[in-house]
Amino acid sequence: MKEEEQADKLVQSARQYLKNGDFDKALTALLSANEMDRENTATLYLLGIAYTRIGKYERALYNFEQILKSDVSYINKIHTEMIMGYVYTILDDYDRALEVFREIVDAGFESAQVFAAIGYIMDRKGNFKEACMNLYRAIELDPKNANARNSLGYIYTEAGINLEEALTEIKKAITLDKNNPAYLDSLGWAYYKLGKTSQARSYLKKASQMAPDNEEIKLHLLIVQKKG
Repeated sequence: MKEEEQADKLVQSARQYLKNGDFDKALTALLSANEMDRENTATLYLLGIAYTRIGKYERALYNFEQILKSDVSYINKIHTEMIMGYVYTILDDYDRALEVFREIVDAGFESAQVFAAIGYIMDRKGNFKEACMNLYRAIELDPKNANARNSLGYIYTEAGINLEEALTEIKKAITLDKNNPAYLDSLGWAYYKLGKTSQARSYLKKASQMAPDNEEIKLHLLIVQKKG
C-alpha cells in the first residue's frame, strides 16, 4: 500500500477516535499520518483539533498556522482562522483573538459565531458598547444563536441594566438549548438581579447540579442562598 493511502486510512481512523473522545489514539494515528504526508492539510487540521481538545494550545496553533501557509481554499482558511481565534480566546490573548476575528470580517465573511466571539472579547476587555453591538449583529444574522442571546442577556444582567430584556434574551437561549448549565446560571442570576430570589435559587441549584465544578455558578448560588 502506498504511503499516501496509508496516511488517508490513519486520518479516517483518527476522525473516529476524535468522535469517540479517544484523543491519545487520535494523536498517535495523526502523527503517523503526518510523517507519511506532511502537506496533508486534513491531517494538520485534525492535529490542531486534537491538541486543542487536550489543552496543548501552542501545538494546536502551530498546526493551524501550517495550514494557513499552504495552498488552502478560502472557506478552509476562514474556518481555520475561526478556530485559531477561539484558541487565542481560551488563552486569554484577547488582542490576538480580536485581530483574527476582525480579519475574518474584513475579508467579507459575516458569521454569527464570529460576531458573538467578538462580543465576548469586547466584554472581557471592558468595552460594553462594542460587546453589545457585536452580539446584536450576531443575533441579527442568526436568531437561533443561543450563545449570542445568552451572552447579551448576561452582559446586561452584570451591568444591572435592561434587566427585562436580559431575561427575555436568556429565556430564548434556554428555549434553544434547554440543558445548558451556563444559560440556567444566567437565568438564575438575572432573576436575582430582579429581586426574585426564589426563582433565582431554583435555576442556580439546577445549574450547579449540572456543572458542579463551575466556580462562577457556585459563587452565584452562594450569594443567593445568603439572601435567604
